[in-house]
Order: sequence, then structure tokens, then C-alpha cells
Amino acid sequence: MSLQDALSAFESHLKNIQKYLFRDEESKDTLSNIKDIFMETLKSHQVLKKEFSQIEKSEKEMETLVEIGKVINSVLDMDQLLNLIMDMVIKVVNAERGFLMLKDKETGELTFKVARNMDQELKDKALFTISSGIVSKVCVEGKSILSTDAKSDERFFAQASVMDYNLRSVMCVPLKIKDDIIGAIYVDNRMVAGAFTQDTIELLSSFANQAAISIENARLYENVAHETKIRTNLQRYLSPNIVNDIIAKKEKLVLGGERVECSILFADICGFTSMAEKLPPENIVYMLNEYFSAMTKIIFENEGTLDKFVGDAIMAVFGSPVFSPHSALNAVKTGLDMLMKLEELQKKWESEGNPSFKIRVGINTGEVVAGNIGSPDCMDYTVIGDNVNIASRIESNAKPMTALISDSTYIKIKDIVVAKEMEPISVKGKSNPIKTYEIDSIQIFKDEKVKSNKRRFVRKNVSIFATFKVLPSSKVNQCIIQNISTGGLLVSSRVEVSVREKVLLDFTLPDKSALSGIEGKIVQSQPFYDKNSYTYFKMGIEFISLNNINLEKISNFIA
Repeated sequence: MSLQDALSAFESHLKNIQKYLFRDEESKDTLSNIKDIFMETLKSHQVLKKEFSQIEKSEKEMETLVEIGKVINSVLDMDQLLNLIMDMVIKVVNAERGFLMLKDKETGELTFKVARNMDQELKDKALFTISSGIVSKVCVEGKSILSTDAKSDERFFAQASVMDYNLRSVMCVPLKIKDDIIGAIYVDNRMVAGAFTQDTIELLSSFANQAAISIENARLYENVAHETKIRTNLQRYLSPNIVNDIIAKKEKLVLGGERVECSILFADICGFTSMAEKLPPENIVYMLNEYFSAMTKIIFENEGTLDKFVGDAIMAVFGSPVFSPHSALNAVKTGLDMLMKLEELQKKWESEGNPSFKIRVGINTGEVVAGNIGSPDCMDYTVIGDNVNIASRIESNAKPMTALISDSTYIKIKDIVVAKEMEPISVKGKSNPIKTYEIDSIQIFKDEKVKSNKRRFVRKNVSIFATFKVLPSSKVNQCIIQNISTGGLLVSSRVEVSVREKVLLDFTLPDKSALSGIEGKIVQSQPFYDKNSYTYFKMGIEFISLNNINLEKISNFIA
């Protein structure tokens, strides 16, 4: 017999007892004790029935969540997943409207990903301010918000959207992965007060926890696919260490053509054609493969980019796509290392009975246009421009087994190299000859110490979602705090704020300490680019005033 059947039978017996006890009014006195027992039993029945109803409801909700979990956990396409989640949210909590926002991990920007029944507001971005303050508050504090009558809720008096759109019932829950908030789900009802209850928001919170895991899984899947594609492309011309560094730091590569300064190296075999005519093809292939493998390894060891093989020549780039302040030095060191390695190979080949060959190296430094050129499915990274042609021209004027560099390269490394000035060379399209220098060696002074200024404040690296207002505006913006000290913050945001502008920040430290209305001043601002080439800004903020309570909160956290 089920619990429901047992309750029904118990209820039937109680009714029969009740009829028997109260059929005769005169029996009330003699049966008073029995009646008292009956009434207590009846109360127990009512409590049991209520508890059973709650258990039954919880079981149904659990079954619903299990079914939802099976569905959404099987979807890895992000757009499909978000739409599925939003449809289920509307259905499960019986909401009129709703939307889902995700947080940009680099900037903290809350972005609308999917919405339901908000067509008019979506058409007019000025009108679509629906509860942005509520969502920001939920993402800062990590706590759900429920209002059974938002119109009269004093928490929302400052929210123009609540008043303008006559919102009644409102719920907003964070999407959490452990303590990391990745976004929020918002639903409302414009007409009915009390449409949502405490049970409803608990159900939505449980749903949001499952949804957050599914979203993170889909995001990880996308990242792995994206990273695999990037790694496959980059490993063709960059060293594994640089590839790993680019992916780990999520650096933006120079795509689509951008002007950069770098150093270009050409290395060409002298008299290769005549030598190839005297050797069997298999010998030539063997020697070239051994030579190219050794030279490529040297390029990678010196943080260079293998641009291409042009017949028997090698073209390498230093300082792009990953910037390095030592690109000229790295290029020159590569040239000298190539000459030394070739001397080893010459001895090896001669011992094997094969003829050897010599190479020339030419290097130039200057501005070029760099980027991936080709089709979306087949791209090659390269640099083009006048300075590339100059590097090639310098190489053709170098003596065998020497490295010849331009004046623009020499200027950057003149204090640490031993070099001899050579005759200037004429280059097509240039009115004046170009100065060149033949490099003998690099002098590294190991006892030279580099002094660095110590920070005034101890900083702690973090990743904290925060909101801020640029005074005197009341508009709420989002950002990510990247490091924090008792003196200020480093944040990243899609919103550009000019140096010397004042801001008010709200955020919660990982130890749950909440700080609000923190006044700061922008002291530096620099643009960066994400993987989609969209601009965001890293800004240094100096605290203008920090009371003792907030100072203690930050001090305790970074200690």
C-alpha cells in the first residue's frame, strides 16, 4: 500500500469515528476523553497530510530537475543551450518574461544572451534597462532577489525600470560555479503580485546551479575547440613555448594586418644550385632537412617566428606576433647561432663524404604590416613591406658565413655587440645608401644589475566582479578587479574612463567582505583586445578616501 493509500484509509476511519462519537449529544460528557484523543489524532492527520503534500511536491520538483539536468547537460552548442535554458525557466517557474545574462571573464561586462517576451525593449536599447541594477546587485553579492510586489518594494524605488514598466513579481538568481558568478537569470510578471514564492525562488536557484554547470561545460568545449584551432595554426611558425604562452595569457595576435615594429632575418645558402647538380636528390633532401631542422630550432629558442622557407632560404621574424623589447638582439643572436651551428654540420657532412655549403645572414629592423594572409580555412602568418625587402637586400650583400645588419638594427644593440661598419649598400626605391654592419659577437655583461622600483603597496592578484559609476552619472557599469591593494585597484572593463575621472565602486571580496561606495580616481587607462578583436580597457584606480572599516577589510584580505 502506498503512502497516499494509507492516508486515504486513515482519513476514512476518522470520518467513521467522528460520526459515531457525535451522533448522540448526551454522550459528549462520557466520551469527552475519547473526543480529545480523536481531535489530537485529527490534527496529527492534518499535519501529516500537509507534510505529505510537501514531500510529494519536492519529489516532483526533484524529478523535474533531474529531467532538466539530463537535457541541458547533453547540449554543448552555446546558443542552443542558452535558448533551451531560457525556455525551461519560463515553463518551470511560470514566468511572464525573462532573460539570461553572462559575465565577460575579462571585463565583467554583463551581456544579454537570450530573452523571452521582451521584443519591444530589445528593439530600443534605451528602453531596455530592465532591472540592470537588480542583476548587477545579484552578481556583486552572489545572493538571489525575490520580490512579491516590486512596485511597493523599497529596495527598488531607485530602479526606474521597475516603476516605468509597472513590474510586480520579480526574481533574479545568480549563475554560480562554486563561488564564481558567471551570470544571472531574471524573470518577472508585470501584472500579478505574489506570482513567485520562496519555494519558487528555491526551485529557480536549484535550476540555475544546474544551468551554470552546463554553460561552463559548453564554454570549456568551445574553448578547447578554439584553442586546438589556434594551436594547430601557431605551431607551424612559432615555438611550442611561445604557443603555450600565447594560449595561457590569451594574448591577441596580429590578425588582418597591423603596423608593428620588428626585426626580419633572411638566411640563404650560397651556391646551392650548382651544389645540387652534383649530388643525388636523396642526399640533397637529407642535408636540407637536417639544416632546416637545426635552423628552425635556433629561431624558436630565440623567441622568433618562422615566417617561411623560400626555396633554400629562411625568413624569420622577431617581435611579432608576440611583442618583445629585445627583438633586434634576438634576431642578431639567431644569426650568429646559425653560423655556429652550420660549422658543426659542415664537419659532420664532410665526415660522411658529402660536400658542405655556406650561408649568408641579413637582418633589418623597422615597421612592417603583419597579419594572417589567406582564406579563413588556410592562413599563413607573414610580414610585408619595405623593411622586409631591405632585409632581403642586405642578406644578398653579406659575405658567406657572416651576419650583416642594417643601421636601424645596430642602433638598438650597439652597446652590447662587437661590429664592423661596412660599405653602405644601394636599395631599389631608396635615394640614399643604407649603412650596414658586420656582427662579430655579442658582449653580455653578467654583473650588470637591473634595479626595479618597489611598489608602494602590496598588491594581490584577484578576479572579482564589481560595478562602478562614473561620477556624476548614475549609470551602473561592470568590471573585473584584477588586483587590489590598500592604495587602489587594477580593473578591466568595456567602458573607457578618462584619466582623472572619479568613480564609485561596489564589490564583494572573496572572503565575503562587502564594500560599497568606494571612491576612486582613474590614474591610468590603456586599451586591449580580446580574442574577438573587441576593445576593452585596463584602468588603474587610486582610492581617494577609504574609511578605517574598509581599509581593514582590504588589509585583512591581502595579508
